[in-house]
Amino acid sequence: MVQGIKSPYDGDITYWSERKSKLYDGETSKAIKKQNHRCASCGLKFIDIEVVNLHHIDGNHANWKKNNLEAIHESCHDYKHMSKSES
Repeated sequence: MVQGIKSPYDGDITYWSERKSKLYDGETSKAIKKQNHRCASCGLKFIDIEVVNLHHIDGNHANWKKNNLEAIHESCHDYKHMSKSES
């Protein structure tokens, strides 16, 4: 049962990463919990105004090993990929 008036779209990443949610399921949820609900890139806590992305550290999207996956803010994810294309 969902607690009170909770909604998967209310931005409570901590709550929904603990539950089976379409927004934070599977490997994303595991990474969020492993990282104590902090972005692996900038270290800031995830809050309700930004989407969480699952980043493949080695760039290989076929490599789904736990040590190759990290949860990061969407803006941090964009920055990582922009900086790679500039080099």
